Amino acid sequence: MDLKLYGAIDIGTNAGRLLIGYIVESAGFLRTRQVEMVRVPLRLGKDVFETGSISKPKQEQLVNSLMSFKLLMDVYGVQKYRAYATSALREAKNSSEITKMAGKRTGIFIEAIDGQKEADLIMSTFYTQPMPDMPYLFIDIGGGSTELSVIFKGVRQNSRSFPIGTVRELMGRNDPQTWKEIEQWISEHKIPGVPMAAVGTGGNINRVAKILQKLYLQTISLDEINAVLDNLKSMSYEERVIELLLKPDRADVIIPALEIFTSIMRSAKIDFTYVPRMGLADGMLLEQYKDDIEN
Repeated sequence: MDLKLYGAIDIGTNAGRLLIGYIVESAGFLRTRQVEMVRVPLRLGKDVFETGSISKPKQEQLVNSLMSFKLLMDVYGVQKYRAYATSALREAKNSSEITKMAGKRTGIFIEAIDGQKEADLIMSTFYTQPMPDMPYLFIDIGGGSTELSVIFKGVRQNSRSFPIGTVRELMGRNDPQTWKEIEQWISEHKIPGVPMAAVGTGGNINRVAKILQKLYLQTISLDEINAVLDNLKSMSYEERVIELLLKPDRADVIIPALEIFTSIMRSAKIDFTYVPRMGLADGMLLEQYKDDIEN
């Protein structure tokens, strides 16, 4: 079987990722299959939320990451790829300058996508999962933004991206007013009179599923997430790295991530979540595959 390899470069607020994979159809669903995943701790958001711009050292780190991603794609024989950036780069005052410079030096031209497209790509992964037929609140928490989508009868009803995230919280840049907007949005768009479940995506909720040793699509209760959160809070940063084997740039953001996640679940009166372990990069692979099919 000749499977076309796609690449997805996701330049996030906390980390940069390269996903190499292909698409298969299984049981009526399109599924992404990972061949390689590389994650580098860029944390562009630290600069952006402090000064509004990305510093020269961070720019060099970004360029070096892109060059390494390009070499890996060459090694694997990737036939097509896209490079998207989210909250930090799209908010940086020198975003245009950086994307031009990085493109000139690496040949990889990054597109800083808006929050709605980010939500659309993440949401597209929902349709690759054999989920029960019920209403869902899709929750993706990143370093700089949180994407929410309401799904009913298998159809997305509403989506919105909110400027609240884990790195913002570490930097003291989450605006309390945003929480009021999230609560109002949930109140206006949740399906009345019908219990909802959450669908959680992103590295932090994926880590919770791993800590709890959950099987694929096995539900995680709000109480279980709170228990993990309490345990994490009782540990020092060093203990979280050494005992739980968390990456250094995961060990600090996981606490604000779970605080945001559980707050959203409580606001929506949701008792449990599914964790399909998919994300933006998977959506980027699907986008390229669908473009090829349509064209």
